[in-house]
Amino acid sequence: MYRPYRYLKGVYMSIKNQQQQELKLIDEALKIGPQSDRRRFFVSAAAFGAASAVAPLFANAQSAPGAGAATAARKALLKDDSRLLNIGATVRSGNYWDFSTYITPVEEFYVRNHYPTPMVEQKPILDPKNWKMKVHGNAVDRSIEITYDDLIKMPSRTIIATMECHGNGRSLFWEQQDQMKVAGGNWVLGAIGQAEWQYVSLNQIFGMVGLRKDAKSALFRSGVDGNDMERPIQVADILSRQNDIGICYKMNGNALTADHGAPVRLIVPGFGGTASIKWLTDIKIDNFNHWVRLNTKGEAYIGPDYPVPKISATDEFIGVTPEDVKGPMVTWMPIKSLITVPLVLEKSPSIPANYPLKRGELPKLAAGKQMIKGYAWAPQYGIKHVEYRVDGGPWQKASIMQPNLGRYTWVRFDFPWNATAGNHVIETRGVDMKGNTQPETVPFNQLGMANGAIPKFRVQVV
Repeated sequence: MYRPYRYLKGVYMSIKNQQQQELKLIDEALKIGPQSDRRRFFVSAAAFGAASAVAPLFANAQSAPGAGAATAARKALLKDDSRLLNIGATVRSGNYWDFSTYITPVEEFYVRNHYPTPMVEQKPILDPKNWKMKVHGNAVDRSIEITYDDLIKMPSRTIIATMECHGNGRSLFWEQQDQMKVAGGNWVLGAIGQAEWQYVSLNQIFGMVGLRKDAKSALFRSGVDGNDMERPIQVADILSRQNDIGICYKMNGNALTADHGAPVRLIVPGFGGTASIKWLTDIKIDNFNHWVRLNTKGEAYIGPDYPVPKISATDEFIGVTPEDVKGPMVTWMPIKSLITVPLVLEKSPSIPANYPLKRGELPKLAAGKQMIKGYAWAPQYGIKHVEYRVDGGPWQKASIMQPNLGRYTWVRFDFPWNATAGNHVIETRGVDMKGNTQPETVPFNQLGMANGAIPKFRVQVV
């Protein structure tokens, strides 16, 4: 059973209508005292401008009876950063800049939902005993329905792959390119993690339904995450990846958690995280292109530098119009790199609540020999090598640490630096297997998507 407080932490816009029910649920879960004390735990996001000041939901529990239980629950199960970045959305991460492992622990893996995390108590279909997925459309020979028991009995695969929010690095538009009108959650570079995913390949599912030669687009739908949580993928893209895309039910060897799409989600290595639809219940395969909000307005490059895609008269629009198509959909995430010291933030409109630095504060390193470490990824082709430079000097190759498991994984790298007293700028760039190099700048887009520009890390050596 998924605990109510995990859901309540993400409930913002529905609190008015559900408050009494949620108070009862939170009583049962945490037993934290009388109603008069409990009311202060609820936060209403009436305006976007107030978002950055919101504290974690149970932050005031220490003043209420039963504070020990609430505090223990928060430490064990709730992520540190519960700020409201978008009305009605959940944007959370673990400990910012805790890049210290090859596989990211589930409890440290970032969480980005367009709606609050659903819970079994309100969505019974999320109980594995009730879950089922329909696979249908006009480009298959037969429609099928798969239960959870059916799925876990099928031959499965495992893959280690990063997953990254499309908006990861969005804040760098503000910081480095003086672009102040970027929309969306204020991610720095923490919206990425790497996990082992266990799944049944989509090719296997295609074989079960009899994929027709004219199949063009597969539309994946969440049955619980709002009416507009749908994402299409070209069938040709799926087939070109052999068995790399699939229906996932385990993360790091354990059943998926509610935050990460339990009981079943899609896993699309290398594409932005939104392509890996959570709480998956429906796959529709058709002989036309699907156009939905997430590949027109929500997850598309929007701006004058990005062309409007060509639309066929046979395409199908679900909940949008052709006029809503503003730019190409984000698919493959770009080459990126970072070193494991925090970026200095001066221009971003807000700083994450648990960010280790105050605005404009420089991270401090001791003078002398330092081993600088970092991460780099290039999911479309894989990382070939990583380069670094200090204070605008020549680019030099860093050492790649093992393991290096291929295109979908990040690599860890390090390089020695004889640090001298004063302020310095350290830059890193990844180079992929095709010779593509992480650029110094990227075209601006209004949603701040897929910013792969070289990050500039300022440090103070003392």
